[in-house]
Amino acid sequence: MKEKLGKIEVEVKGEIEINGETYKIAEVPSADEYKGFPPSWEFVKNSMLSWKPYFKGKMVEINGQLIPAVGNYLLNMDEEMYELTLRVYQVFKLNKPLIETNISVVVTDQINEVERKIGRALSSEEKTAYYIRYAVELAILRDIGLIN
Repeated sequence: MKEKLGKIEVEVKGEIEINGETYKIAEVPSADEYKGFPPSWEFVKNSMLSWKPYFKGKMVEINGQLIPAVGNYLLNMDEEMYELTLRVYQVFKLNKPLIETNISVVVTDQINEVERKIGRALSSEEKTAYYIRYAVELAILRDIGLIN
């Protein structure tokens, strides 16, 4: 069943009760699954070097894993988007980032992590594709209300 979460429609796959609270499980589209550009795309694209997002959602611990949540929605996302979300949470919610730390620094760190995992340096075209992918995913996270 489709429901509006913030500015984006998400597929709700079911409900789960955790610590007495009922959550809907929402499938968050990745950059590959989202058609076109999300509503916040222009903001994210134009603010990458200055944006320090505020993590508005929360992380719910389930079986030792932190799951992002907005209101009564648990967010199910692909692994890359989850890792990006976790990094944003760690940098901007748990830690006090340095004044020069912005979302672009986080995206660059994520791209470096991709290179480490695959064991080689990405070409400039591949880096650009990842940068755009992560920017689209940040716009999606902003549009569903997880970050602002």
